[in-house]
Amino acid sequence: PTSRGGCLAVRLWVFDVAQRSGALKEFVNNIFGENDDIARFEYIKKNSREAGPALVGIELKDRRDYEPLIQRLTDSKFNFQILNDNPMLFEMLV
Repeated sequence: PTSRGGCLAVRLWVFDVAQRSGALKEFVNNIFGENDDIARFEYIKKNSREAGPALVGIELKDRRDYEPLIQRLTDSKFNFQILNDNPMLFEMLV
């Protein structure tokens, strides 16, 4: 991740979020650290699916928070992709 003004530049992610009551709150409470900030959020509920994609921009205040975030995501079994690592898709969305 690159640094910008003392904090990490925003990283864009796509997550599969369960479409049940409380799932989004659970995602934020279990994944985000106390210094993490949501810089962008887009989610559209799909009525015929158990999970739906959420586009989330996450800004970390300290680069040392990046690896723990990745570890929490891996431990949680959330399906995710870092869009910054896919230049074509990233350019289409930004």
